[in-house]
Amino acid sequence: MLMNALDAGLDEGLSKTNLIVVKTDGQVLLETRIDHFDREHDQRMTDEQVTHQIAQHLSAFRRYPLRLFGSHIGNTQKFFTRLRASGLDVQSLHVFNDTHGHYGLTPMPGNAVTVGCGSYWNAMYYDQGNHVHCFAGDIWQEVPWSFSGIAFARFLLAWWQEAEDTDMPSPLGEEIVACTGLSPHVLRERIDPALSLDMLSPARWLPLGALVTRYIHEQRVSTFLFQGVSELWHLYTRFCAQVRPLSAPTLVLGGSIWSPSIFEHVQRQLKTLGITVMRSQGNPAWGAIRFRRANPSAQLEPWASHLSV
Repeated sequence: MLMNALDAGLDEGLSKTNLIVVKTDGQVLLETRIDHFDREHDQRMTDEQVTHQIAQHLSAFRRYPLRLFGSHIGNTQKFFTRLRASGLDVQSLHVFNDTHGHYGLTPMPGNAVTVGCGSYWNAMYYDQGNHVHCFAGDIWQEVPWSFSGIAFARFLLAWWQEAEDTDMPSPLGEEIVACTGLSPHVLRERIDPALSLDMLSPARWLPLGALVTRYIHEQRVSTFLFQGVSELWHLYTRFCAQVRPLSAPTLVLGGSIWSPSIFEHVQRQLKTLGITVMRSQGNPAWGAIRFRRANPSAQLEPWASHLSV
């Protein structure tokens, strides 16, 4: 019996993969999260292990043709081949930037700058036809960035280091140490002067982001967030200068760092600058499917790819 194809959405980042399987009518058959880190042993799963976990979750749908949409880490051809080798009838794989998954959770109005902020960040402009326009230049060099998990961690750890150096303990300092699950001595040993965090597993620094929300009314946190608003303003105006829209674009903010209080704090400040801000909420894996279903012919970024049997 010929089975109807199912759509699977992927949102694979540094810390986790969100996976969803839906019917053509939008009925959700599977929704799950695969964590990439073993906090106890400070180890990250390999790309092959992540792919194996994805295949295990999809094994219930072996009888169905599958169309995959979204983002993943690693080699696209190997990913596609490994899934098919596991016995899955993967008919096609559409790989594109994870920003589209955040934009796909909105009404996708067009003329929108979308910023996706998770462990790291990225941004795209969507014109009236929802064609994708990338930043013209090295976005990461030109725009210093505060709204990402790693930036939150660096900010808090720098604060903690300063308090330790001046022998000024605080409840926040104690919570920072507790979030990492390390002793103060070990934590200090693993933080390099440049705060690259290379010696600190993401499983240790990712939980720190929640403290920015908890201490949002602290002056130092407010100053840090104001700096982030200035960066958003610069990014937004640079995109406007690049694409020359006929009217002011909507700014869409998506990603795990946007707690309600942080979003509302930023939205209020950007409103004074005349920017309409929309929050993307939900599972970006579902957003990836929604985006491509609604815009099957939209021009994507140059590094997007499509494989099929």
